[in-house]
Amino acid sequence: MSISSRPPRLLPLLLCALPGCMSLDGFFFNGTPVDEYVLDFGEVPAEQIEEQSFTNEADGNTLSGVWAHQPEPGAPVLLYFHGNAENIDAYSDSVERYWTWGLEVFVFDYRGFGKSEGESSYDGVISDAAAAIDHVSAETGLATEEFAYLGLSLGGFASIQNAADRPPKVLITESMFASAEHLGNISVGQSLPPGWFFEDPFDNTDAAASVTVPYLIMHGVEDEFIQISNAHEVYAAANDPKLLWEVPGADHTTIPDTDPDGYREHVLCWYLQPLDCPDDLVPPP
Repeated sequence: MSISSRPPRLLPLLLCALPGCMSLDGFFFNGTPVDEYVLDFGEVPAEQIEEQSFTNEADGNTLSGVWAHQPEPGAPVLLYFHGNAENIDAYSDSVERYWTWGLEVFVFDYRGFGKSEGESSYDGVISDAAAAIDHVSAETGLATEEFAYLGLSLGGFASIQNAADRPPKVLITESMFASAEHLGNISVGQSLPPGWFFEDPFDNTDAAASVTVPYLIMHGVEDEFIQISNAHEVYAAANDPKLLWEVPGADHTTIPDTDPDGYREHVLCWYLQPLDCPDDLVPPP
């Protein structure tokens, strides 16, 4: 079961989770623990790939991450928060894509994923994301306001929940859900009391209201798993400057492949604001 690769529809799962049956919080976590990574980032030369471990000082867990370094120092830095499926290995195409754009990329595994210690949990993902942000800041010597966060699905949750206390230069989320409550209500077609299916709120809409940095939201129009109404709700709650890019023909995982030129333009224009960007893709100063 995976939010990030060929995800199932939620309704059958929700029908199995009637009150007194089970909580679906574990639905968000589908990590694959491994002893070693098999890292193949395509065009990224092996000598530019650096595996690192770092400590979550909040609880002492050792977490694992990987850098895709640019050949020359000083490249713009992107911290990538991956989705809920598998581990770093499964996101090699994303790392390669951002690296070929000239970005210095760091990707890490949450607890219970890959080589990272611990058991997956709501609070744990938020805490691990904070630890990764602090690690990137310490490794690069950059304040958080000097690099970008990009989160896919569950990674959107991990990044937006930290964006108020550790503000990035820009926040970018892709195919992100609004909240556990929104997921449940959309799937069953009616409003249900909070906590009906999920113990934890996973409330990205509320978090968006606290984000004060430029915020780009990307969502596939054909996403049948995390419907685009999630993006609409988050966008309505977010502060300016903000931009919602709705991608025709894209589902939950195919935005980069459905419109690769548009994807590159939106991410780089929102982050780096090069001179050839359309005015409507550049956040106001």
